[in-house]
Amino acid sequence: MCQRIFTTIVVSLFCMLVALPPVADAKPGLLSRVKKRKDFSRKSAAKIKLEAQRVTGAKRILYLGDSMSMGAFGRTFDTRLREAGFSVYTYVAGGATPYYWLSRYDPIPSNIGFWHKSPEEDMRIRSIDKVPKVEGLIKDCAPDIVVVQTGTNLYASLVSKRRTREGNVQEVEGLCRNMAKATTRDGIQCYWIAPPSSHPERYPVDLQQEMENLMKRVVGEYGRVFDSRRVTEYIDPYPQNDGIHYGPTEARQWAGHVADDFVNYVKGKGIAQLPPVQDDLPDMPVNRGVDPSLVAPEIDWGELDVTIHLKIKTNLPPKSIVTYKSCLVLYEYEVIEVHSGFYPFDTIRLAHYGVLNRKATAKARYNVGAERSWQIVPLASYPSMLRLQMVDDLKEDFNKPIYVIKQS
Repeated sequence: MCQRIFTTIVVSLFCMLVALPPVADAKPGLLSRVKKRKDFSRKSAAKIKLEAQRVTGAKRILYLGDSMSMGAFGRTFDTRLREAGFSVYTYVAGGATPYYWLSRYDPIPSNIGFWHKSPEEDMRIRSIDKVPKVEGLIKDCAPDIVVVQTGTNLYASLVSKRRTREGNVQEVEGLCRNMAKATTRDGIQCYWIAPPSSHPERYPVDLQQEMENLMKRVVGEYGRVFDSRRVTEYIDPYPQNDGIHYGPTEARQWAGHVADDFVNYVKGKGIAQLPPVQDDLPDMPVNRGVDPSLVAPEIDWGELDVTIHLKIKTNLPPKSIVTYKSCLVLYEYEVIEVHSGFYPFDTIRLAHYGVLNRKATAKARYNVGAERSWQIVPLASYPSMLRLQMVDDLKEDFNKPIYVIKQS
C-alpha cells in the first residue's frame, strides 16, 4: 500500500515538472521578489525619511568643499553640523573651484579624491569622472543653506600671466559671484568659508589679503563669509610641506571655529534675511583660456603641426610643494616651421606636465636647444588641465595663447 502511494506521488511530481514552462518564461522566484521588495522598502524608507526631515523642520545643509575638506577639517565640520541636528549632504572634490561646481562649464573630473556623505550613505573614492554640478545637487538635496568651502585653488587665477592684472581680478570676481548666485536661488542661503592662512612663502600675505577682501566684497552681497585667516596660522615648515594644507590638529581647530560660527549664525541669531537675488544683473564673463579681448580678434587659434626649438625653460619647483601631485610648467619655443595651421609669431609657449603623480616627467629634463615636432592645440581645449597649478617664470606676453601637445 505504501509503495503504491509513493509511486503515485513520484508520477504526479514528474508530470508537474513536465508541464512547467521554460525557465526563461518563469516568473520571478521568491528570492528575487524579496530582493525587489527590500529595494523598494529602502527607497520608500529613504523617501519617508526625507519627507519627515522636511516636515520636522530640520535644517538641510549642502556642504561643498575642495581638498581642504577631504581630511580632518571636513570630517570635523561635517560631524559638528550633524551633532547640532542638521541634515547634512556633503560633497568634497579635490582641486575643486567654481569651475567644477557650476553647470555653465563642462563636467570636470577629479583624480585626487571625492567624498560624499548624506544621512543615508558615506562614500570615499579615489577619483570621479564628473564632479556633480551645484544646480543638480540643490535640486536633489533641497537645502536650506549651501556651505561653500573654496578659494585656495583660485590663487593661481588671481596671479595668472594669461591675463592682465585687471583681467585676473575680474575672472575671480566672476567665478565667486556666479557661484554665490547659483547657491542663493529660491530663498536658499549661502555660507562661504574663505581660505585659511597659507605659508607666506607659498602665497604672499598681500595676495591672501586680496583674496579675502575680494570674497567679502563679492560674496558678502549674497551671504555670510567666514574669514578663516582670522583664526588660522600655517605653522608647518616650508617647502618641506606644501604651505597650504593643514595637519590634523590645526585642521580640527579651524573646523571648530567655523562650526561654532555657523551654528551660532543659524541657531543663535537665525538665518539672515538677505535681499532677493536680482536676476536682471548680468553674469560676469568668465573665461578659462586666453582672454579674447587681449589678442587679435581675427585670429582663430586652432590646431597646429609645428617643428619648434626650446628657447626658455621655467624652473621646476620642488616636488614636495606641488599642490595636487601634478603641475604644469610653461616653456617658450622658437618656431622653426609651421607644417599646418596658422601661427603669426616667431615664438610659441607650451605648457607641459612638469610633475605627474609626484614624479618629474621627461619633459622636465629637456635642455634648452631641444628640437621637437608636435601637433599642438590651445590649452583651453582641455578644461581638466586648467585646474592644475601652472609654474611660470616667463615674461608676461598676453598676445600669445598657451598651447599643449594634442592628446591622442
